[in-house]
Amino acid sequence: MKIGTMAALSAAAVALAACAGEAEHAEEPESTTDIGEANGNDEVSGLVLDTEIAADAELVRSEGSAVSFDSDCIITEDGIAGIDGPGTLRDFVEAFPADTALGFQPVYMVDFGSICARSGGENAICAFYESYDVESYDGAIEIIALGAYSDQCRTAEGVGPGTSIVDAVDAYGDPRFGFSWENEGREYVSFAESPQAYSFRAESDIGANEQGGDAIPSGPHGGDYAGVVGDSYFETNTAHSDASIWEIWVTPSL
Repeated sequence: MKIGTMAALSAAAVALAACAGEAEHAEEPESTTDIGEANGNDEVSGLVLDTEIAADAELVRSEGSAVSFDSDCIITEDGIAGIDGPGTLRDFVEAFPADTALGFQPVYMVDFGSICARSGGENAICAFYESYDVESYDGAIEIIALGAYSDQCRTAEGVGPGTSIVDAVDAYGDPRFGFSWENEGREYVSFAESPQAYSFRAESDIGANEQGGDAIPSGPHGGDYAGVVGDSYFETNTAHSDASIWEIWVTPSL
């Protein structure tokens, strides 16, 4: 199925990437039970999914009616972990094995909500949607993008959450970091040769310790904006030495 409308998304990740979610790394509680690529199998490899979540989100449990989940968690231009272009939240939920617990949150950032499968109590794979007037889970809600957060997830070129910017540059070419105060100061990073369907965000301990200012993004960021001058938009091709990827959004072509 095709991903839904992209109008609102353009104001967030895609707009900045072209010019070049808030729950920024909120601590997740530990889950109690795990599920692998096959239920009841002690020999589990790849991404392990939680079957319980703490009370920080609305619990949505998969019945596994349309399982396509691949625990190798390969990121492609069509989707993540074998979940390719789900049209609705129900499609996304049912792509996971039965009993997988997903956390539904009406507010992720600005006008976007999320529903996430977790691993070890932390978000692993998420689906995003426009959250206008949405207060609780509805399987008919249309998805606009998917997000990868687990270090297990990787593109064919070996890039994923936890990949250093140095290694991402080796895979996809020169980086460009940018943020706009019109988009609440969230930084995005694009690469000269990365697939158009991918949108990246980075983080850095050096950046996290920087003092605030007009040319310092809000929240996690990987770009070094020292000496950068701008109005509401700021851009740099220089990364902090310890910068790495922490989020990859996938927006399949309409």
